[in-house]
Amino acid sequence: MTLEEKITFYSREDASAFQKYLREKGCPSRISVEHNFSGTPYFEGSIASFLQLIDKINTQEEDADLDDLKKDLLVREKSLTEFFASHKAGDILSDATPSQLLAQVESIDAMGDEIQKQATEKFVNLLMILGTLEDNDLLKSSEEKDSYTLLGTKAAEELRVMYPYTDFNGVTEEDLKDSGITTHIRTSSTTESILNTGAELLFASDLDDMADVLDQMDVDDDEAGRFIDAIFFKQALIAKINELVASGKQSEADLLAALDAPSFPLEETNDVISFDISPEYLSGVISDLKKQGVLSGKDGKIKTS
Repeated sequence: MTLEEKITFYSREDASAFQKYLREKGCPSRISVEHNFSGTPYFEGSIASFLQLIDKINTQEEDADLDDLKKDLLVREKSLTEFFASHKAGDILSDATPSQLLAQVESIDAMGDEIQKQATEKFVNLLMILGTLEDNDLLKSSEEKDSYTLLGTKAAEELRVMYPYTDFNGVTEEDLKDSGITTHIRTSSTTESILNTGAELLFASDLDDMADVLDQMDVDDDEAGRFIDAIFFKQALIAKINELVASGKQSEADLLAALDAPSFPLEETNDVISFDISPEYLSGVISDLKKQGVLSGKDGKIKTS
């Protein structure tokens, strides 16, 4: 159905919970599961190897992006060197437990702008250190004790790091080989629960709390916003089609021409909306509205029910 809408959840449980919410509003829906598998290529090598590669490329042609990457590498090397200078193998990283990291994220929002900036930089630096240690098998996590244990130390420049292919445009295989850099393809799988709603949702009442309900669920904020916006946009289109049919526009061609106006005012606001839709889409909407009993008619003539 053209007027169906879908929303993707990261967990089946939340998809089922939202389905129950819609059912209580008289809106049928169905859930399907989608598995995705993808891979992203990276260049992998030691910090020293990447610095060597960047210097080699820059002797041929200066690249501002690579200069920024070099600064990032030097900052990373300095941070890791300072970290190893104050830690030894077997240390429990008591100031970087998963729960403490979460608490830091939550507390940053409550800080003033300048303090917030400093706290954010410190937090990002800590994540970089932990990530680099983990990628080099120097970190052990314990879910039971909610802690990290440092398994060993190493010269910072020897630690292996990864950067996306796209950060090194034009690099040759010979450059990579000379610098000791290899390719690492990271693959991952995701499982998503996709909830498809029927057109009934567009005519449901008492949906004012839907945004709050979605805010409590495991769904991407942008996805939730897109879903709510799509419902509003379709409701606006349906209302305008109804209005046009009631005013005498009784064919899809007439409706399409009328909807091609620069804009229409939205009720009870100073805002306007415009519709750029294809004949095929309009035909699908009309068909769905007839199934819902909102419109009727035959032989090309459309009427309100």
